[in-house]
Amino acid sequence: MERELHAAIISWNGKNEEVCASAARISTTPGNALEIFGAAQDNPQNRPLIGKVLQSGHKSVIEHAVFTLALRDVSVYVEQFLIECRLASFTVKSRRYVDFGSLGYHVPPELTGEALSRYRGYMDLLFGAYRELLAGGVPKEDARFLLPYSFHSNFYCTVNARQLGRIISEIRCGRGRGVPELQRLADEITAQLEELFPALLPELTHPDGEAPAPAPCRVSPDPAFVPQKEAGAVALLGGPADPAALLAAACRAASPAADPSLDWDALLRSDRPRELEQLAYTFRVSDLTLSGITHLVRHRMQSVIIPPIESVDHSRYVVPDTVAAQPALLERYKQVLTEANRLAGQMAEDPALRPYHCYFALSGNLMDVMTTMNAREIKHFIQLRACSRAQWEIRAVAIALLRQLRQSFPELFGQFGPSCFLTGRCPEGRFSCGKMEEMTRMFRDLP
Repeated sequence: MERELHAAIISWNGKNEEVCASAARISTTPGNALEIFGAAQDNPQNRPLIGKVLQSGHKSVIEHAVFTLALRDVSVYVEQFLIECRLASFTVKSRRYVDFGSLGYHVPPELTGEALSRYRGYMDLLFGAYRELLAGGVPKEDARFLLPYSFHSNFYCTVNARQLGRIISEIRCGRGRGVPELQRLADEITAQLEELFPALLPELTHPDGEAPAPAPCRVSPDPAFVPQKEAGAVALLGGPADPAALLAAACRAASPAADPSLDWDALLRSDRPRELEQLAYTFRVSDLTLSGITHLVRHRMQSVIIPPIESVDHSRYVVPDTVAAQPALLERYKQVLTEANRLAGQMAEDPALRPYHCYFALSGNLMDVMTTMNAREIKHFIQLRACSRAQWEIRAVAIALLRQLRQSFPELFGQFGPSCFLTGRCPEGRFSCGKMEEMTRMFRDLP
């Protein structure tokens, strides 16, 4: 794949068209699965058949075509846009462990003259301050709160053709329609699909009319600095009225001949605790940073509502304890963010820069999000995120959620916790905190 591509399809099924055409035929054609696939080899009717089936609305047949994309030096705004696709798999370069100070940021090629100078000035201010925090001993996971949403992200995405078509259509006709960077990426992917899987092209809708106006930029004159302990407040909004009865019914449905009493140990150590999926809980997280949101949305099995990045309040920032503990760095941190707030407000008034205010958002800006998870996914979420190695913000969210769940259903959630508490062993190897007994005691006694 040529170097200039920012969205390159690096892996795909070798026989996408044959596989999808076979899937289209299997319901109505005599013969077994291998015979039908054999008949699809070099069959000129494959592509017309796929098109006919897609036109009839039976789009599941193209889910058998799978692609892996390498996203190179795209903005983190693009990462956030794509990662909200729940039916795709992502692996992202970590901002917790990698120094992003010299990895660059997206510059819209349409910008020129004074607008370009102002855009670069804003970004360079923040990247310079990020490097200052690192030099002052602030961990990368906290220094990143200064990074604007233009900074370069690199990641892999594996997705089936149906979902890839929906992503491209969402870019061209939906909420990504007014973002030139996304439009260019959609064009790059489409050009590659013309060669690799042309049967998908009719699904890649082109828009009619003009792109929607960008969302208003929210900037207040005076920035607000939120201490670490106040970020990520959790409120449990809903759950089953009688979770014990519902779980017992699920266990009976799964094993009609089993002992009717709940076997908590067997349920929690099962490799397939489908019974837990019957318990759904909804919670809101207030004042979660944009960085914290990336940790939350990586859990695929949830129904999460995230406001568009364009709607972020540019004037609200988190202050991590590692910065607050150093008066000189704290003063510099606030000084830079106060200046960034002023510049963001000015640029929001510039018609040439207004379409790009999504890039002015900072990783340390705060948002409220809402999600619904079933108890099986909550178990997985807490097992990973309550661990002492988890990033402090998402760990605080996991522990606060666990406290409230234990109040609502202590028999079940009293047994949830990080891996060391849940399974009696630490999976982190040489990265283990070495405090398994202390952690086990903490989560045993957690109110």
